[in-house]
Amino acid sequence: MSLFKRESRKSAGTQVWFGRSPDELPNKNLTEFRADIFASYSGPDVGLGLIQQLQLNKENEDEKVNVKELQSQRSTSLIAGAPRWNLKNRKAYGICMSLYDQHPVNGKISGDPVADAFGLCARENSAVLIVADGVNWGEKSKLAARCATFGCMNYINQCLLKGQKVDSISTTARAFDMLLTSIDVAHDTILHYDGGLTTLCVALVCPLKESKQFVVCIVNVGDSLAFVFSRQHGVREVTTGSHDIRAERDIRDAGGALGPVNGKDPELHNLTCSMTFVDPGDIVYLTTDGISDNFDPVVTKIAVAKTKSKKVSESLPADDDECTITDNLNNSDVDPGELEDGKPVMLPHERHQYAVKEMEKVIHEFELFTESPCSAQELCGALLQHVLKLTDSKRKVLENPRLYGRKLKHKDREFRDREIVIKLSRSPGKLDHATIIGYEVGCYHGNEDEDYCIDEEEDAAIVTAQLNQDRVSPSTIGLTDLAITEDHYNM
Repeated sequence: MSLFKRESRKSAGTQVWFGRSPDELPNKNLTEFRADIFASYSGPDVGLGLIQQLQLNKENEDEKVNVKELQSQRSTSLIAGAPRWNLKNRKAYGICMSLYDQHPVNGKISGDPVADAFGLCARENSAVLIVADGVNWGEKSKLAARCATFGCMNYINQCLLKGQKVDSISTTARAFDMLLTSIDVAHDTILHYDGGLTTLCVALVCPLKESKQFVVCIVNVGDSLAFVFSRQHGVREVTTGSHDIRAERDIRDAGGALGPVNGKDPELHNLTCSMTFVDPGDIVYLTTDGISDNFDPVVTKIAVAKTKSKKVSESLPADDDECTITDNLNNSDVDPGELEDGKPVMLPHERHQYAVKEMEKVIHEFELFTESPCSAQELCGALLQHVLKLTDSKRKVLENPRLYGRKLKHKDREFRDREIVIKLSRSPGKLDHATIIGYEVGCYHGNEDEDYCIDEEEDAAIVTAQLNQDRVSPSTIGLTDLAITEDHYNM
């Protein structure tokens, strides 16, 4: 929980709803989406511009026209619904980079090109956030992530723009219908450009009708996840419905993917619609597994994984049970103080709880250091910096210059490789491509430093109360308060 909070306003709470379709979620009325964009940003490097370039090349091949002429025509048009994709803001920001090692001799970075992609488009009272994580390495994975992000963003922005032949997005049910269709468009875009496989997580922050609160509608496929940081309630994951937090997970298995998984069909096994309410000042942020997995206590080497026994599994509650997991574990044969090699043994749901709290701790420590609330940009930077620091020892193992430049016999090379594997297994963290994007919820008025948590009425009430408290009636001042002794003059 953040130190910077206000208790006077009613909170949106922490409840999360999820299901396979919008019919399983509450349906809420939305107010009108304002059109003006204050932030449109994508990455890495040219981001969504890559797909625009592919479109130019394809049109040039199909129509046999001059590329410069096409570029001139496109320079005045929108790209995926926005005029440009390098417009950043403290309230809407994203970072995408590689955590992999750099070869000390040739300078090449393992895992290149970066196969993650992101796009965010923030308007006055709403925002679209998208992250994609190309499955495996290579150009096809990179292309799949960019295509999915582009197709998804382009369709959503077309729906939100006025004059389109699309029903008004007046309810959360319609918002989810739009998001699900955008997933189909993302998949078709991948196939159109012959891309590989990718995960996808798309979030739409919507203004609620007749309320100062907002609702976040999310659809995700794979292991790219969404979170909310609240000043009152801390961090919570919104996409828990897409993965069973009570079951052991193979971090190498994304759980689902867009692209040609089975022929031309995607793998939508864990496609999930999720929804939660948020307050102005809350930060919605999306991550690929390069970020989220590096908060897992087993990945960070501070705990040991334990697969729950049948008895424990049976004692865990179903999703609609009133009791908590902790209550059931108290009645099981799990020893909460069990240690292995001096490290605590954790069940899957405990690892998930720890990871979320560790994220909250990193943000909280940043706020303590800066003595101010965390912006979306600062939140992204703080969490990524934590992951970079965590994985540094792993990179140093692989970047040791003494490992390269020498010709070794087969037996010596095998010994060296075994040593590297041992050192890597002892080092914390997971090397991967890492992406995080964030958006601070609220109605934007042109000031990126504005505190959304203070509205005009509340601010006026606080100022008035402070003035009344500071104003002292002369009748309450005693003579002793005005008395000045000789000691004051002699000082």
